[in-house]
Amino acid sequence: MRAITVTGAILMITGWFALVEFDTFSEEQRKEILQKIKTSPSLILLIGLMPLGILINIGGAFLGSIFLTVSGATLIFIQGMIVSTLILRRKRWKGILLLSVISLLGIFIYIPLFIH
Repeated sequence: MRAITVTGAILMITGWFALVEFDTFSEEQRKEILQKIKTSPSLILLIGLMPLGILINIGGAFLGSIFLTVSGATLIFIQGMIVSTLILRRKRWKGILLLSVISLLGIFIYIPLFIH
């Protein structure tokens, strides 16, 4: 079994926190949120950061390019930070916890740039 990467950890933690927080909404609020996302290009771009970051990260790993790998990880990191600030508005302790964890893991994303 392969070890988990920092980017993978950020993906799992951000996704888990977002899903848990989304599940706390009522069905009516969920529909409102989904409708708001459908009509807002900026929210669609925000949600697109993670899949785009994953594709760039995988492409960078496949090509052996540290620049592409770190660029993809940065997009995922940025989305994690944005999600943590959104959660911070609703439940302060969850937002602070996610912000702390994402920030700590974010430091490790940039270590390969200093090694090479």
